[in-house]
Amino acid sequence: MGSRGRRFESYHSDLLNMTTMEFYSVEYWQKNWETLFERVENGETIGIENENGDRAVMVPADDELIRMYTDHEEGT
Repeated sequence: MGSRGRRFESYHSDLLNMTTMEFYSVEYWQKNWETLFERVENGETIGIENENGDRAVMVPADDELIRMYTDHEEGT
């Protein structure tokens, strides 16, 4: 859900295969930021996991994702 409780219209659950995705610790991300960010820019989806087991993912931005965050009237 979005920050205002709305479901993102572009949400595709099949895009994230959490069982095969590589997850790295926050500390690893901090030490290897440039390399991991470059991998994401080149099309990979890579996960981040903290010591509590909470997870987040870095995904490459495509036109639809960029449009979702820029094509609106909120915050103006």
